[in-house]
Amino acid sequence: MFLQTIPYPQLRLFFDGMLCMMALYALFSFTQHRRAIYWQYALYILCMIITFYWDDIDYGKANYLPGTNFKVVIVESLAFLLYIRFAVLLIEIPRLDPFSNRVLRIMTIIIAIEMVADLVLYLTDASNLIKSNNYIIFRCVIAFGALIVVPRILKLRQAAIGYFIAGSLFFVLGCLTALTINFIPAVFDRNPGNALTFPVTFMEFGVILEVLCFTLGMSVKNRKNELEKIDAQDQLIEQLLENEKKQSALMRIRDDISRDLHDELGADLSSISVMSYAAIRQMNGQESGATDTVNIIGETSRKVIARMREIIWSLHSAHDSVTNFSFRAKETAYALFEHQPIELHLDFPPEEVDSRIPAEYRRNLFLVYKEILHNIVRHSQAQNVYISLCIENDYLDLTMKDDGTGFVYRENKSSGNGLMNLKQRTSAFSGKFSLESEPGKGTIVNVKCPVTPGSDTI
Repeated sequence: MFLQTIPYPQLRLFFDGMLCMMALYALFSFTQHRRAIYWQYALYILCMIITFYWDDIDYGKANYLPGTNFKVVIVESLAFLLYIRFAVLLIEIPRLDPFSNRVLRIMTIIIAIEMVADLVLYLTDASNLIKSNNYIIFRCVIAFGALIVVPRILKLRQAAIGYFIAGSLFFVLGCLTALTINFIPAVFDRNPGNALTFPVTFMEFGVILEVLCFTLGMSVKNRKNELEKIDAQDQLIEQLLENEKKQSALMRIRDDISRDLHDELGADLSSISVMSYAAIRQMNGQESGATDTVNIIGETSRKVIARMREIIWSLHSAHDSVTNFSFRAKETAYALFEHQPIELHLDFPPEEVDSRIPAEYRRNLFLVYKEILHNIVRHSQAQNVYISLCIENDYLDLTMKDDGTGFVYRENKSSGNGLMNLKQRTSAFSGKFSLESEPGKGTIVNVKCPVTPGSDTI
């Protein structure tokens, strides 16, 4: 075997060098990541190197008993404490298995009690047999705790667990091999020319394999953490983009409000101001027709109030339900056709519909609906108008049909500004607009608007 040809001092130097390099790697990782697991990991490796050095000396003594060297026991106990802490941080035991975390805390307290007991035995100069028995008892208790925790850890779904268990297995196998060969002095005679005759060779080799597994486990965990950070960043970017879209939608709504206030209300308010001065002059006897002017002022004021109500309604969040839109659509149709020689036929849902129209859609949808009704009054010369509303496939389906004169309409052909405006407003709420008309056969206009489930179903 290859290791049999290597002198023990050279192999120990090689193994110690490997462990020192791994400890330095852990320290460099700590400077980059600033996580406690790295410096604790480096200190654990250092404790094992020191333990192997003193164990090598103790194994050469006559009548050797484990646990009689106070320095070895203290450093070894410190290594166990760091080992437990390393497992807690690597596998996230407190979050994944609180019961195992409590067991590990108890094990930590037991190790601390053992260190105090060893100090007392050292200061009182107790016999080696008592020291060894004390050492063995506490180690058996720690082993029992490990037997409780390890099976529970195996059930956790963590990528680093496999590396941790494999590393721990290598360490245990190395220690068991070293313990076994102590009782076969004829074969394991500690020949300096054969590294395999020394117990520490197997212990240190087991620790090297353990450290390699732990390093791989930390790399896997770091990779997982990086992927989680990337996912979190992607979600944050997606949320920021969504917020930007909402902000853009709000800005468009503000621009629409500003334009509507200027175009629809500004001129009427200015005319009210001008006519009020005219009425004053007329009432002072300078001119005639004061009553007609006041009537015009009143009519214009009512128009302003009606338009202001429409703007407020379209913006109020409480009016986002399909049922509320249906009520407003009925009210508008009745008011518009009240003094017209046109018979109105409505087919709206008889019950409340548990769907809502997004706020950024509702205003443009209502303006499209209102503009179509005005076009019917102005141009259709119809005797009957049929308006129906229903919900199909997450769309509000609004159809308006008249039996008027109709007109020549061809899809994908140039059309007037009115139709272009209707199509643009429909596109603004991601809707669908269709129109069918022929001379003498009336007109059918269909508008579809996306809706979302109501608050009770979200």
